[in-house]
Amino acid sequence: MSEPLVVMDGLTIRAPTRTLVEGVSFTVHGGRVTALVGPSGAGKSLTARAVMCVLDVDPGLVGGSLRYPALDPNVDWYEGVRGGGMSAQQRLLARTRHLRGAYFTYSPQAASSALNPGRTIGRQLTMAIARRQTPPDNLGAEIRRILQQVGLQPWAAGALPGELSGGMAQRAALAIAVAPKPRLVIADEPETGLDPVLRRAVVELLVQVCKDEGAGLLLISHHKDTVKRIADDVIQLRGQHGETGGTA
Repeated sequence: MSEPLVVMDGLTIRAPTRTLVEGVSFTVHGGRVTALVGPSGAGKSLTARAVMCVLDVDPGLVGGSLRYPALDPNVDWYEGVRGGGMSAQQRLLARTRHLRGAYFTYSPQAASSALNPGRTIGRQLTMAIARRQTPPDNLGAEIRRILQQVGLQPWAAGALPGELSGGMAQRAALAIAVAPKPRLVIADEPETGLDPVLRRAVVELLVQVCKDEGAGLLLISHHKDTVKRIADDVIQLRGQHGETGGTA
């Protein structure tokens, strides 16, 4: 088994009148595809946001621990935050800012949410690459390599997101997600709004690019066929309780 990237233990998040996530525990490993599944309202996206320490619920985080063993296995990033409400969650957000876009990246459901409509794809890739610990020797060549990796032609670097088709925009969003060379890519239902053929192509490209880059993938999905086909491990959320399991 490859090294663990995320170890979540007993995650519990509450809103004023109900519990949103309760007792969720799991481990995400490098080089593997981990699927986060469950019915609507089970807390899939909220759990993914908790992995990134992006919480804005009141009272919010009331239980659980979070470790990034590849950084430091002894640090619990939730220490001093549990039960602290919004102000403690804001401190957590600031304390982990340097990890987002570097240790892990996030690809939202719609490419339009991941891409800045006023900046070219090349400019957005340049900003993502700047988050690497070691910059590339040739920025232009690296941008062309990443675009080719996701199946886009070099001209896409000079295009604005609105000038791309839906499938091309999804590929551009994937390129930006992997450009910083993160340890983990978190993809929130990347199949949303795509026809079945394009959906399969985008997901399989996502898996292949993450493996090529040596990154783990945490995939939020409600498509059972997708999960069965590509997932190495499955986190099953059922209502207020989480259970971990592995695909056969």
